[in-house]
Amino acid sequence: MPAPMFLRGAAPWRNTLSYLESGAIIFRPIVRIFTLNYTFDKPDSDGLRRFIFWHLAQIQYKNPTVQCVQFKNTTPTPFVSFYLSRSSLDNETTTSDNNYEIVHMDCYKKTSNEIHDSIRRVMGKSDLQQRIDSELTARLENPANFGKDCAHYCMCLVYGQMSCSGKKKLPEHLRGKYTRYKMDELEDLRKKVADDDALKDYWKRPF
Repeated sequence: MPAPMFLRGAAPWRNTLSYLESGAIIFRPIVRIFTLNYTFDKPDSDGLRRFIFWHLAQIQYKNPTVQCVQFKNTTPTPFVSFYLSRSSLDNETTTSDNNYEIVHMDCYKKTSNEIHDSIRRVMGKSDLQQRIDSELTARLENPANFGKDCAHYCMCLVYGQMSCSGKKKLPEHLRGKYTRYKMDELEDLRKKVADDDALKDYWKRPF
């Protein structure tokens, strides 16, 4: 039986989920495009070629919004470039050609580890920022959390939940003030409007 497609080729474990998730480079939000320029036949590009072989798949997996482009045998010197979005810094919405700032990083005769560490230090998020982002994402994605920096500030904002009593009063038969202390008034109200009708009217009114 032939091996699955993701288990073929050189170093097939690069396609496993555990290997892709172990990537340490997560670009800053301003990075939009990541380009790599190298050659096949010159030893000056050995480090960048090894970096692409071992780490490019991790970068693409960890940064789905960043476009990664390879340029082969177009320049004699290996280097990588980052296209930074000016609109992220200036809060602009223009889409002109000058809306990107380009940062070049020389990779001439550098090893794969040196290139990896340089990219992570210059354009990657720090360990502290990654931990803060992961905690914030987990807090936003968990529907059981309510409050500041969560998907819902209050439980009443969830569809199907009753509104806060300060914005919309509950029917009298669901309020402790009437069921415990004003039972006589509650009986008089029930003679006018049944509990089921009052509850139906409650759900009809806007929150």
